[in-house]
Amino acid sequence: MIYFNINIRNPRWWNRFENIKCWSGATPVKHKYWEVQIARVCELFRIEFEWSVCQDHAGINLELALLGYGIMLTIYDNRHWDTKANNWVDHNA
Repeated sequence: MIYFNINIRNPRWWNRFENIKCWSGATPVKHKYWEVQIARVCELFRIEFEWSVCQDHAGINLELALLGYGIMLTIYDNRHWDTKANNWVDHNA
């Protein structure tokens, strides 16, 4: 996993979160989905990047926020990771 985060929060906005709009759907690649969300958030400034593999819902997550409003972009795998088998969980087995 690669994870990078810088944020500056306004303590007076701690309970400010409010979803403004959310879109989601499937990609042409099997098991891959995407989400985009716009929201009111508690951060004055935020940049967050996460890239994960070999774990539940692995994928890429990017969050940007400025002056209390943020956008979140995610492309992820809808499967779960089986750590014992070191492979995706097979629900048909």
